[in-house]
Amino acid sequence: MTAATPGSEVVPPSFFDERAGSLFPRLRWLSPRRLALFLLFWITIFFAGTVFVNNPFSGFGAGSNWSLGAGSPNYYWVVMYLHGLNTGLVGLAALVACDFFEIPSVHVRRGILVGVLIAGLLSPLGALVNTSAPWTNVGLWIQIIAFLALDEIVILFLWGMLSVWRDGAPRSRTFPFVTAMLTGAVMLVAALMGHLAGVILGFGNNPTLLGQYASQEMGMSLDDWAAALIGAHSYLMITAVPAGLMSLLAVRFGYYRLKGRTKLLAQAGFVLVGLDLVLQTGMALLLGFTSWPGNLPPQVTSLPGVPTFLALNDATNFLFLILGGLFLLGALVIGSARPKGEPRPIGLPLRFLPLGMLIVFTVLTALTEPTNGTAIGTPSQAWLRLFVAFYLTMLVFLMVLLVERLLGMRQQLRIGWMATGGSLATFAGVLLYLSAGLVAGGYVAAAGLLVLGVSFVTTTWWGLYDGVIRRAGAPVADT
Repeated sequence: MTAATPGSEVVPPSFFDERAGSLFPRLRWLSPRRLALFLLFWITIFFAGTVFVNNPFSGFGAGSNWSLGAGSPNYYWVVMYLHGLNTGLVGLAALVACDFFEIPSVHVRRGILVGVLIAGLLSPLGALVNTSAPWTNVGLWIQIIAFLALDEIVILFLWGMLSVWRDGAPRSRTFPFVTAMLTGAVMLVAALMGHLAGVILGFGNNPTLLGQYASQEMGMSLDDWAAALIGAHSYLMITAVPAGLMSLLAVRFGYYRLKGRTKLLAQAGFVLVGLDLVLQTGMALLLGFTSWPGNLPPQVTSLPGVPTFLALNDATNFLFLILGGLFLLGALVIGSARPKGEPRPIGLPLRFLPLGMLIVFTVLTALTEPTNGTAIGTPSQAWLRLFVAFYLTMLVFLMVLLVERLLGMRQQLRIGWMATGGSLATFAGVLLYLSAGLVAGGYVAAAGLLVLGVSFVTTTWWGLYDGVIRRAGAPVADT
């Protein structure tokens, strides 16, 4: 349905409030709400499958004796499986962003919905069988289709946001809106660099212009250039995904209602995050297309306590992305509304969970830095770093946004406490395992992951069930 006011044009409903069949009458089952909730369940199932791709328990207690590096036959599958999960993650984030930033264009809404359906469903499926690099691999081509659909999503999102900017809507002149647009642009740059690296890995020096550029302009082999592009692509995505999710959290958790020093703290956070996006993009272009090494100055690396693995990209992310995120998410917690006579904010603990997950992301990423000279470390390091420290923390961000947007208050509290308990148990177990090497840490972390998985599935069930009740015209409890 659409709403209209006297003397104004018809305004479409919020994206998640689109009724089934309103965007595609012949596909009445397809609605943004349904797709978002199903996609959360879909990628949760494939996250559980990571233990079969990169088993963190293999060689338990002797992980330092073997490694998962570029020479390992499983290395390619781990990386492409992560891409399959991340494609669904970014697609889900695009649905949330389209709703939160109120993109009005029906064409953009339709294009994003179809793109997310294709990318979100196909990429994890392709990752199941995309186990080796040959271009005759069916799984690779399935994922390529999904990657192109993701490109379409990002382009349409940027087009829709630019249209809102041109219309002069007040929301388009705010930090969350600008940060989201910048995030989309950075993701597009990262995607193009990733595509170029894929072409080099798949077709080699064809056209020969690629080899000429690598040797003459960069002074390196074609394979080394591909590795540099992959590294630059990875840094951009690691930066862009948290930055984009922070802008969505700000919209949903009351940034526009902040005042005084709390508002200034949030704005300072956005400035730091925006600077990081710009700086990381510049460094990625230098890493990907020049011979710039990206190392920290010797004066910094020689300081006591500075890790040997730290590069300029890492330091920039810590100084700007992480610090800015702590400012922003901390301000959202401080500025949370409280009912009269209640010491706790509305929606506890959902409002605290993102801040906690940012801390988990930072600590685990630092602790699981590869120690054996390979790209992603031992199997346990690789699994914790890629699938827990990065992917799982970002998925919790998105679950929090969906729960707060689509479920009732009592459901929010139940899932919020469940997800918080699961996150704390996972974090504690991982720390126990990494610091002391105790088997008990693995059991605690596994229990926490199981609780988190239940919270994801419960979110999907309650969200879809409430949708059925609403369409039947019955009242929905706890909303």
